[in-house]
Amino acid sequence: MKIAFLITIMLLVIGPAASYQYHMPVNIHATTTPEVLMPGDEALVAIELQNGAAAYGAGGDAGVGTSAQNALLSTPINRTMLRGTGGIDVTSADYQDLGMIGPNDKITVYYKIRATDNISSGTYLLDFAVRGGYDMITINREIPIKVDSAAVTMARADVPTKPSINLNVANPRENTLNAVTIVPSARGIRFSPDRYYIGTMDPDEVFTISFGIDSESPVKGPVNLSFTAQFKNGDNWHESGSYTASYTPPVDNSNRNGFLLPAVVVVVVLLAAGGYLYWRRKNSKGANASKSPG
Repeated sequence: MKIAFLITIMLLVIGPAASYQYHMPVNIHATTTPEVLMPGDEALVAIELQNGAAAYGAGGDAGVGTSAQNALLSTPINRTMLRGTGGIDVTSADYQDLGMIGPNDKITVYYKIRATDNISSGTYLLDFAVRGGYDMITINREIPIKVDSAAVTMARADVPTKPSINLNVANPRENTLNAVTIVPSARGIRFSPDRYYIGTMDPDEVFTISFGIDSESPVKGPVNLSFTAQFKNGDNWHESGSYTASYTPPVDNSNRNGFLLPAVVVVVVLLAAGGYLYWRRKNSKGANASKSPG
């Protein structure tokens, strides 16, 4: 009787505890591509749902058989929901009847989101809910989404000694940018290359680039040169604001020396000719004086 009574008590205690503890042991992990959005960007949010029941002491250590373990630990997922917030819209529908997640298994659901064109920089929290388990428990989480309006920046690198301009190009963002290209423009100016392809730029990375400068007619004074950066944030194309630099052609001393050399030669020739004429005239007067009668 005592043994039967103890078994009854254990079933009453362990049974409800197992039913409560292992029906909805779901771990949630989310990633966003791109990691940081810009205003107007579309992004993909991947939300991973993992059945972590075995990590909470269930399974072989719990002393149950294989078939019983699977029956207790497998979790049905009935629905997932992601809701937008001010400035960020969710453009994908909810998921329904995703099936069972076995012990330590996981599934991933994907949602498309879009940041509005006038959104401010900051971190936004999207409400995510997953409903499942045998007693239809709902788990709620907040998914953080970062927004940063910063674009590629440019600055003058140094004063060139030849017809060219050097720029420092920087990525001030927290995430990697792709297909970064610098496009120059100025009236009457030819650039070499006509655009500079940098490619991938990691966060806080700086590149120094150089453009050769030429023109059909000589540049006599300062000229304004404009540069814009084209780049991709995830699958979204962007263009930075225009960076303007004043350009003054460097003084070419070699040309100046080339112009001075002929002038110096002419002066030397004239001085030599003048000296010769003076010497000849003086000698001519001396000869005439010697021929006159005494």
